[in-house]
Amino acid sequence: MRTPGPLVLDAAVWLLFVVLFVGAALLVKAAAVLLVVLVVLVVLLGLTLRILRKRRPRG
Repeated sequence: MRTPGPLVLDAAVWLLFVVLFVGAALLVKAAAVLLVVLVVLVVLLGLTLRILRKRRPRG
């Protein structure tokens, strides 16, 4: 009767690979979402500063 040692080790390596791959994909997705949020905040800040600059009376 064969021992399941190599088969268990192979399954553990594949499971680790899948976990790392999914984790990396989630990190990339989170980084992309964060980048989009930062770009939106920069655009909103620029528009706000432009509106405040136009509203201030020149003297």
